[in-house]
Amino acid sequence: MGSRPQELRQEYESEDRAAHYRNNRWTRSPRARRTDAKEQSIVESFLHESINAQMHNGEDLTRILDLPCGTGRFRNMLERNCKQVWSGDASREMLMQTPPTTGLQMSAHAIPLADDAVDLILCSRLLHHFEHAEQRMTVLQELARVSQRWIVLSYFDSANFQAWRNRIRGEFRGRFPMTQKTFANEIHAAGLKEHKRVYIARGVSEQVWVLLEKGTVH
Repeated sequence: MGSRPQELRQEYESEDRAAHYRNNRWTRSPRARRTDAKEQSIVESFLHESINAQMHNGEDLTRILDLPCGTGRFRNMLERNCKQVWSGDASREMLMQTPPTTGLQMSAHAIPLADDAVDLILCSRLLHHFEHAEQRMTVLQELARVSQRWIVLSYFDSANFQAWRNRIRGEFRGRFPMTQKTFANEIHAAGLKEHKRVYIARGVSEQVWVLLEKGTVH
């Protein structure tokens, strides 16, 4: 169980894989381009909600951590909305493929930043790589520790056609969907509450995006 983060890092420490993510992962087909456009739109809408909530309290949203940043897919959009964007990824090869930036090699399981170091963390397409609650909880607790208030995160939901089809066919792609109840329990245990969720294609696709808020959960 404990080796999965290391296995995942090795999986992405490939120059060819990093180049694939940079050059054609999100442009290779109409479906890939639609998914990228939809995810960019979802994340930006969550940013706007966070920024408006901060302004309502007389505060600014000035620091974002993109972890894992991959090859910088969200970088331009994040910079349009925030003064300081910090990038981090466990894979050195992924960081080498990002646009010129101050990216740092780091793991979401042990973020080398102080408590409340940033206003918001974007954590894209990571949580579904972990089968066991202990692995996910370590990530969620680290995100909650380092973010002062907001987390934009994606995970795989198990209540949809895609997950059902994979179970029926016995297909395993190294991705682990979970129930909405399990997700709710885990974020609650990490001291987070769900502010909003958006499905890529509800009932069809596993991918779900959520805006989480740090604070006392009742």
